[in-house]
Amino acid sequence: MSSPHDRTPDAGGSRPARLRILDKEVQIACKPGEEDDLMQAAAYIDKSMRDLRRRNTTSSIEKIAILAAINTANALLKSRSQESLPGTVEGAGDTATFTERLTALNNRLDELLEDDVANQTVTPE
Repeated sequence: MSSPHDRTPDAGGSRPARLRILDKEVQIACKPGEEDDLMQAAAYIDKSMRDLRRRNTTSSIEKIAILAAINTANALLKSRSQESLPGTVEGAGDTATFTERLTALNNRLDELLEDDVANQTVTPE
């Protein structure tokens, strides 16, 4: 994974960050000050997907990504239900903000999966 610190910011102040997940490089926008969190999240997802791929050798990358997303969301929801204040996640701010960020990440995953499917080539047997 390369550092997003050396990239030129866009008009909104975000910088492109290159992440490597399951040996595939993806580039996403990263707001200043969120680089370390983004790198930690990418490392977490990479490990989760590698573990799933080891256990499910016949599953497609798309299915592995979906399973990783579901497992991560499930762990988050369990963590939230164990918090003393229902409806909050430590360090995430209010629930609406967290939900917006989760939705944005989910939309970005959808885009990446669509790009991956569109870029796959099929060779005749």
